[in-house]
Amino acid sequence: MTGIRWASLATVVGGGVIFLVCLVGVVLGHPWSAVPGGLALLMAVREVRYLHRLRSGKISDPEN
Repeated sequence: MTGIRWASLATVVGGGVIFLVCLVGVVLGHPWSAVPGGLALLMAVREVRYLHRLRSGKISDPEN
């Protein structure tokens, strides 16, 4: 695997930013903001795990 997968980078960074914004919402007293924050965190973690499997060779690259 060479180069940067920009879509994956955007997914991980975007999920992290949304999680942090929702975390601030929870701290400020909006407990329902935990739902989209949790989903964003799960999405980012799923993408990171996908990239690890791709890099280790356990799955093939669908872009090639």
